[in-house]
Amino acid sequence: MINLLRKRAAAEAPHVWSVDSMFDVANLVSDAMRDIERRDGPFLEPGGLKFNASFILGGQIAGEPMRLFRLYAEGNFIEAGTDTNYLQTGEAKYGKPILDLAVTSSATMQDATKCVLVSFDSTMLSNLSVGMPIDLLCYARDSLRITMKRRFDPGDPYFCALTRQWLEGTRRVFRELPPLEW
Repeated sequence: MINLLRKRAAAEAPHVWSVDSMFDVANLVSDAMRDIERRDGPFLEPGGLKFNASFILGGQIAGEPMRLFRLYAEGNFIEAGTDTNYLQTGEAKYGKPILDLAVTSSATMQDATKCVLVSFDSTMLSNLSVGMPIDLLCYARDSLRITMKRRFDPGDPYFCALTRQWLEGTRRVFRELPPLEW
């Protein structure tokens, strides 16, 4: 079915079903962002607004490796690689230190997932403009399908337990720090 859609799409203007790589998809989305900015920017400007959209784009096209991109509002993008343990968009002040400390190239998917959720929790604690729901998706390499997804709504039992344990653990470690000798 996917091959049939690709053949049909090849006769039309390029779009996500007709390109051969995730790099090409990133270029298509970036081009669309620039087109929207050119189209809508002049109408936003009188109100003191500026077009602003950013995305994390990732996935895999059959026969290609998995790829992950961070697309900026200007339409440019960067690709995750061996030197980049993660990509982040949106509010970065409060939760980023947690990601920097815990997400390494050797982190397990389970540990990285918990770290991302703790990072969200810390950000929500410090910034009222960030909140639930949180949508989490995990794609397994070469599966060519979504294998795990989860939505965390306010009051989610797992997220509440994670928040409570992180807070208790952080406070315990803080109390155990050695006193400053003056």
